[in-house]
Amino acid sequence: MNRKRGAMLSKLRQSQSEYLELLKKVKDDLDLENVTYNLDKVRNFWFRKQKLLEMCSQYLFNNSDTYFYTAVSKFNVANSDKNILFALGNYQIFDDPILSYLEVIEKSNAIHDMKDYITKLKERIIECIDDLIVLLEKGIPNFYVLPLRFSSSIINKEKIDIMPFIENFFIEGIDFKNLHQYEDIDTVVVHEYLSRILLFDYDDPTETIKDRLKKYRLEYSDMFPKNMNDAELLRFIIYGYFSQAMDVFLTSYTFNAFPFFSSLTTYLNYNVLLLNIVHYSKEENLEHFLKMSKLTLPIWFEYDKKGVELSISEIRERAKNLNFSDRIREIYNALDDFNTQEQLITEIESCVHLLIK
Repeated sequence: MNRKRGAMLSKLRQSQSEYLELLKKVKDDLDLENVTYNLDKVRNFWFRKQKLLEMCSQYLFNNSDTYFYTAVSKFNVANSDKNILFALGNYQIFDDPILSYLEVIEKSNAIHDMKDYITKLKERIIECIDDLIVLLEKGIPNFYVLPLRFSSSIINKEKIDIMPFIENFFIEGIDFKNLHQYEDIDTVVVHEYLSRILLFDYDDPTETIKDRLKKYRLEYSDMFPKNMNDAELLRFIIYGYFSQAMDVFLTSYTFNAFPFFSSLTTYLNYNVLLLNIVHYSKEENLEHFLKMSKLTLPIWFEYDKKGVELSISEIRERAKNLNFSDRIREIYNALDDFNTQEQLITEIESCVHLLIK
């Protein structure tokens, strides 16, 4: 087993070097007009590496605590506020978003009035490539840039229809093919359910859905077609969030890795979906993923609010000396004993304090 594990690690490191060289070549040829053409090279590269990722899942990630930083476009390790990731588990992965963006662009090309949105995504991809090159050049031990969600989509070929879940936020009998006919959104939504999710960072769920969408329109005017009414916009927003959340869950389940979020909106909506999955599923081990999801954001939040600046090597050394992962595992094992969320936060805060003091 150790020999096979060593071989997997060697091949994984080699894939990182090869990917770095590919990204440099893609960057030299890249502009807004030919983004999708050049990203096909990236997609073909990871198609060829799919077997390697599946083997790594079986022989590396499946037997060790592995965390993947996901649902973000960039990971600037020069900004140390996310470095708590490197205190968690044996392996850390940045879930490369490039191919997820490519899929969105290809789908959006068929939608009217999405030109501004597509342009924005293409600009984000170019920025993302620059960021990935910096990450890969650092050669951080036991840290890998891998398109886990893309790889998971290859393994899980049958797409799960998220619409039955989305329909819970609307009253029964709504014609989703003709949402443009509903002028008053207050009459077609389930307000109780909408108060449990976030539509964007700094969203206030206690406000009316009309006010929340009005603020969304001001904040993200280039991210959706201009001719959408409130009902269409709401479906557009929550379909995006929960499609992403389902992809993250399937990735986590497939690779036995735990998602690491640094966005309250993404984290909260992911947990809303996960609670629903666990509630309706008969698989007992899904409770494990729900419990782990309760830990990741509070750990980052408690670390971030301390305002410390620890390098990757510093935080890893401290985590090793403190057996930080074991301490987190102890909190995980005791989750059912916490009577309130405040008790859990207090325990996590104490654990993080030991790491940074």
